[in-house]
Amino acid sequence: MKLLYIDESGSTGLDMDNKQQPYFILAGVCVEDKKWHEINDYFEEEKIKICSDFKDIEIHTNELFNTNKKSHFYKNNWKYNLAILEKLVNLVSNMNIPVSNVRLFKKNYKKHFGNNIIVDPYLYCFSILYEKFNEILKSENDYGIVFCDELKKMETSLEILYPKLKVNNKNIIERTFYLNSKKNNFIQIADICSFYINKYNCIKNNYSTMDELKKEHCIKMYEKLFNSVIGKNHNFAILDDYDNYFE
Repeated sequence: MKLLYIDESGSTGLDMDNKQQPYFILAGVCVEDKKWHEINDYFEEEKIKICSDFKDIEIHTNELFNTNKKSHFYKNNWKYNLAILEKLVNLVSNMNIPVSNVRLFKKNYKKHFGNNIIVDPYLYCFSILYEKFNEILKSENDYGIVFCDELKKMETSLEILYPKLKVNNKNIIERTFYLNSKKNNFIQIADICSFYINKYNCIKNNYSTMDELKKEHCIKMYEKLFNSVIGKNHNFAILDDYDNYFE
């Protein structure tokens, strides 16, 4: 059985004109049940070696990248925080687990549906990821479960969507489970991946206002992830070529 853990980056609800967040990214981290304990325990041990604060504090990439006075990591020099993030990316890269993503450019999404958008990009991208995950499971005669970060505003909508999704997707069992990301390593890994996929696409398409040092950092981190987990052909890779919706 395969377990898919999902997290997003660039969520602005139905605001498609947000200049700071032109892309919406939904990333999924896939792990086989028989490897779950091995990978989870390894990540738990290694992330604390990288930063002892992670024993009690959730890895939230944006908080480390863009610290503010309310952040636990505000005490650190920003370059020090980037170094923590690089070590985390190295850790994820070395773990060799497949990561998939669906990328949506919000302006084109709005153009496609018009000004009266009623479908949140999260729901649209979730449907794509869900169906593609099922296709892989079906092709391998396997079954899977989907886990998401707790999103109170999305849970009701996903419950409404689920009966329609399951009609032709019989290899995904149970309804989607909602997890507290503070207590789940795989959601935190998905957070790292979705963040850098988002930043890379903003930089690549000239939507970024970051300084050059941060741009270099984001490109370097994305390339590490792409070469190891996002773009690599895994035996049970979910998708890496369905990520240009409404580009």
